[in-house]
Amino acid sequence: MNVTVSQVLAMVGRLDDSPGFDTPRERFRRFLVQRITDPQAARLVIQQCQQMSGEQNHRALQDAVVLTGRFLGFHTAFRQYQHDPGAAPISGEWESRRRLRVLLTLCTDQTAAIELEAFVQIVRNGLPAHLQANTPRVGLCIVSPLFAAKARIEEMLRARRHPELRMVSLPGILRMTEMVATGRMTHDDVLQVLNPDVNVDALIERCDAWTTPPPLEAKHGAEEGGPGVVTVVDSSCWVAAIQLDRSTPPGQFVESVIARRRILPINPASDVQRAVESGDSISVYIASVGFVAHAKVAGVITEGSPLVRHSERFTQVVTLSDVAVYHVPIGGPQELVRKVEGTLSDGTTAVATPVSRQEFDLVTKAAAFSEIR
Repeated sequence: MNVTVSQVLAMVGRLDDSPGFDTPRERFRRFLVQRITDPQAARLVIQQCQQMSGEQNHRALQDAVVLTGRFLGFHTAFRQYQHDPGAAPISGEWESRRRLRVLLTLCTDQTAAIELEAFVQIVRNGLPAHLQANTPRVGLCIVSPLFAAKARIEEMLRARRHPELRMVSLPGILRMTEMVATGRMTHDDVLQVLNPDVNVDALIERCDAWTTPPPLEAKHGAEEGGPGVVTVVDSSCWVAAIQLDRSTPPGQFVESVIARRRILPINPASDVQRAVESGDSISVYIASVGFVAHAKVAGVITEGSPLVRHSERFTQVVTLSDVAVYHVPIGGPQELVRKVEGTLSDGTTAVATPVSRQEFDLVTKAAAFSEIR
């Protein structure tokens, strides 16, 4: 984007529900439709909205979040900003024609405690435009990191008193859009996650496809009695296994090093010939904790970095982009976990192991799935 969200808001004027083609709301929404053409553009707009507080930025964020449904395969529709006291705020709608209608409510620091009962009634009964439609409906609470009542909503949803409602974090939605864009999830996968069938066989099949380890390609020694089977990995995907000392809390490491500074000091595994390169994908695994994040490799520093203590201990320091930190650590397939934990021996603290694209996708899909409550 050539202009920021705050600059656009200054140009179009105050966002409200005034009707008309040339109102600030409609001008802003046309701007979003024209500029948010892929998940990366959506992430940029949403990040800018989150960096600022106030009613106007909440409304801008609401419209941007509604548009992310396009990258999940839905038709999208905006809704009003204001709502009557006691009524559930409907931020927008996603529709997969004749298959599923998703009513959205965005929960941020500008959102009062949401009335789940009111939201459930709207989901069950539908909006006036839905009266002649038989499409199944679900309600989706999209929660930003600053929403204070998140724990209360989670507790109520876990009690299964509102089977029509789902909850997902804002980072989780962005990850799902990226997975659909790269072919790691399909629209059918998204529908199955948001509205599982009564017959769970379809979901089991999808989970099996996401968690089944890939077949190993192998080659044998050229001569009989030569070297044993050697696993061949031809991939630009890596897992960085990290062994933290006892004085470093995992959450602090993830927040400080990965999320904030966006760097990762590593050594390639001892049996690996290829080094990590710019453009590769890397997942971060903390020993005895689980997979905590994934990212793109933006650059590689090979001569040490002042940002890393004892950087001489590492052959590479990679800089990261498109960082996705998981809401909770992911366990991952047992075979993959054994493989990466096996590289942490003899005092090593950060080892990068190449993995197949399928193995990498198992982790990122599991992370996206875990964001749906």
